Amino acid sequence: MDSVPARSINNIELLSDAIHSFNRVSDTLLQHYRSLEERVIVLTKEVDHKKQLLNSILDSIDIGVVFFDTEGIIKMINRAAEELINADPEEMIGKRQLGAAIEGDMIIPKKGKPFFALISRRDVVDNTGTIIGNVLIFKDISRLKELEALNERNRRLTAMGELVMKIAHEIRNPLGSIELFAGLLQSDLKDSEQGQYAGRISKSVRTLVNTLDNMLSFAKELKPNLASHSIKQVVDEISEEFTGYIRNNNVTLKTILKEDYKVSIDKGLFRQALINLLINAVQAMPEGGEIVLEVTEEKRGDIKMLSLRLSDAGIGIAKELLPNIFEPFYSTKDRGTGLGLSISASIIKAHKGSISVESSPGKGTVFTILLPIDRTRGNGGNILL
Repeated sequence: MDSVPARSINNIELLSDAIHSFNRVSDTLLQHYRSLEERVIVLTKEVDHKKQLLNSILDSIDIGVVFFDTEGIIKMINRAAEELINADPEEMIGKRQLGAAIEGDMIIPKKGKPFFALISRRDVVDNTGTIIGNVLIFKDISRLKELEALNERNRRLTAMGELVMKIAHEIRNPLGSIELFAGLLQSDLKDSEQGQYAGRISKSVRTLVNTLDNMLSFAKELKPNLASHSIKQVVDEISEEFTGYIRNNNVTLKTILKEDYKVSIDKGLFRQALINLLINAVQAMPEGGEIVLEVTEEKRGDIKMLSLRLSDAGIGIAKELLPNIFEPFYSTKDRGTGLGLSISASIIKAHKGSISVESSPGKGTVFTILLPIDRTRGNGGNILL
């Protein structure tokens, strides 16, 4: 048997070593590849997670975000932008058109209502500083604009209100003098045409003075200065003061007080509340008639209450309007300010009392005021003007 040359044996060994080395390197490369593959999967999941997180954040904010690449093509739009410009993202992605025009601080969608917006557009750069596109950001501020306009309107109304109050103070005293002299002229010219004219002047001035009083009361906070007063005295004073006004309107006022009562009231404010109700009753009877003011005592549990019922035979109030008649500026009259009944209700409430109304169209109206009282016996009776 021929022997294998030593050189051939060495070559075989070298080849075997090379194959083993190649296998080891291949195994190492395979391990690195698998490790790299696993790392890529992890990184891909992280990227997907961050992308989903970014999309969730962008979709959760109320600010519109639109991303354009360097060619001006829309690559991304969030939910707020879709809703604000009323656009379908599938129709916008990959196109250059936003689906809305921008004019100053206004965005005008092709579909939908234009709105005011805060608008910003900036370049987007990568970590090397290279510009990769730009982002359009906008926020609807229509509500803010409305509030700004409302605030400006309120500022103007406040300034106007202050001016009106100053004017009301200035003209109230001269009106009082006009009413006084008109009343004197009416007395001197009784049963004459000139006396009737004086009566009309007195009637108109009284209505105007009452309107001014209501405006002044509405403009300030009601803080009653309480003191004990005879309700009979208050009613008698108002009846006497309004004798001319009532008669000039072909109205009679009948007051019924079987007993006198002491009440803790701010006399000036309480007078105003009753006067408002009285004038309202007179105006509810354009053809004339009778008003009845009845003062009695009621018991609500263990509390004694003073009840003042002012009833007229006027045109009445529709049932659906009754819940609103004590609201400021609400009036059933063509030229009413809507303050009289509101002021009366506020005054009674400030006295810890209550006011209610019953009415039927064509059958008249009854206002009832309830106040806590301390009773003292006195002279009562019926008074007919």
